[in-house]
This record gives sequence, structure tokens and C-alpha cells, in this order.
Amino acid sequence: MNMLELIKQGLFSSIGLASLTQEKVAEIVAEVGKHIPLSEQQAREFAKEMNERSEQAKNTFGAKFDQQVDHAMIQMGLVKNEIRKAAESAGDTFNRAVEEQVRTALENMGVASADEVESLKQRVAILEAKLEKLN
Repeated sequence: MNMLELIKQGLFSSIGLASLTQEKVAEIVAEVGKHIPLSEQQAREFAKEMNERSEQAKNTFGAKFDQQVDHAMIQMGLVKNEIRKAAESAGDTFNRAVEEQVRTALENMGVASADEVESLKQRVAILEAKLEKLN
């Protein structure tokens, strides 16, 4: 199993998938692309798959959430909108935690950061310029 598949499994197995927006998916694909070489086609397919799974998770999660909220409203007399706001806040916190987990996993695997790659590009450019002067 390649690194992209491992990252996909980790992302797709989290409940945070239900709260991903297309913008967030694009950010995740870009971040993964910084650490794993992806062709344009692979990046598009990865984004498409994440969007589709996110939509499925939203539908499933939404139906279950509405059922639980309705039950809670009956049991506790709470206003449904207040529960939604609390759940959205918890979802944001969860998303930040997932992002940090992915970042830490990439670091633990020894995947170079974008800054490290940029630094190496600059060093190579300098060496190439010096080599050109010698020729």
C-alpha cells in the first residue's frame, strides 16, 4: 500500500470527513501534494473521491444527527439550533485535531516539509550555477 492510500484511509475513516468543504478538500490535496508527488490526474481523482465520500458522510451523519437532535429536544426541551451550533463547534475542533494528526504522521514518516524542499531547491540552483561557471 502506497503512502497516498495510507493517508486516504486515515482521512476516510474519520468522522471529520462529514464536515469537509470543497475548499478544505483542495487544501488537503495541496498539502498532501507537497509531501507526495501526485500527477494532476491523481490529485483530481483524490479530490473527487474525498468530495464524494464527504458528501456520503454528510448525508449519513445528517440523518442520524437530526434523529438524535429531535429525540434530545423531546427529552430535554432544547432548541434544535443551539444543538447544531454546539455540534459545529465540536466538528471544527475535531477537524483541527485531524489536521494536526496528519501533519504529525507525515513528520514521523520523515516526509520533507514544503520549506525543506524549497531550501533544497535553492541549494541545488546555487550548485548548478557554480557548476555552469566551471564549464
